[in-house]
Amino acid sequence: MTTTRRNRVPWIAQTRTFTRRQLQQLRRNKMIVFLTVAWPVLWYFLTIEFFVDLPPGADVGPLKAANGINYGLFGAFTVTVAVFAGAFARDLEENRYRKFRSMPIAPTADLAGRFLAGTALGVSSYLVTIAVAYAHGGAFGPLTLETVAILALTLVSFCLIAMALAMVLALAITKPEQLTTIAIVIVLMAYFVTGFNGSSPEMLADGAELVNYLPNSLAARMQIAVWVGAENLESMTPPEAPDSLEYVGLLLGYAVALLVISVVIVRRVAYGNE
Repeated sequence: MTTTRRNRVPWIAQTRTFTRRQLQQLRRNKMIVFLTVAWPVLWYFLTIEFFVDLPPGADVGPLKAANGINYGLFGAFTVTVAVFAGAFARDLEENRYRKFRSMPIAPTADLAGRFLAGTALGVSSYLVTIAVAYAHGGAFGPLTLETVAILALTLVSFCLIAMALAMVLALAITKPEQLTTIAIVIVLMAYFVTGFNGSSPEMLADGAELVNYLPNSLAARMQIAVWVGAENLESMTPPEAPDSLEYVGLLLGYAVALLVISVVIVRRVAYGNE
């Protein structure tokens, strides 16, 4: 018992240190602030004003809520990828890991600290966009215990997916200054290719049922189904809304698999022997 406690405290302290270090670096980055707050909100208003054609008198409350969720997740994904990829690539490029490897640092504490910092910004981006959509007339459902659990699960899973993507990008693209732009392009492509994160699957010529299985559209459709209601959005179906436990398990499976990939990358690439 004593040994376990002694081992646990340093890991937690290291995680706090990496989280604090990451947040301090991000606080001075104006691009990250823009991506966190203005970017998803801008896309929300562009979509409502120019990309949606509704007959006069139509109830737009559910549509605004669905778009708030879509762009909230879109913002969380963008900022998490940009934050994680840029910082990880910069540390690789500047050989900081050579110094880290000489210190008694747990690679998983490094990973956890960076993830917590990225997720903090991702959640902030999500909440800001949801608040804007609500103030703009979004018709969200009540926040029951089940709803909150699904929202938290999907949001954290989404950030885990973003973290894994960021690490792969950082390995493929060695210039940190290019990563933010590339990450934004990839997130935009994923958003539109899946029919606004699966909220409008009719946009897909073939294979609309894939929106219930691709990670980004699955997470968004789960949130919309539980917090807005698929029955309030004609564009959501078909296919049927992913509101059963098997879809929860699928999303958790994605998150666990990508977490394992991230741990392998940080152990072998960042902290592996030269």
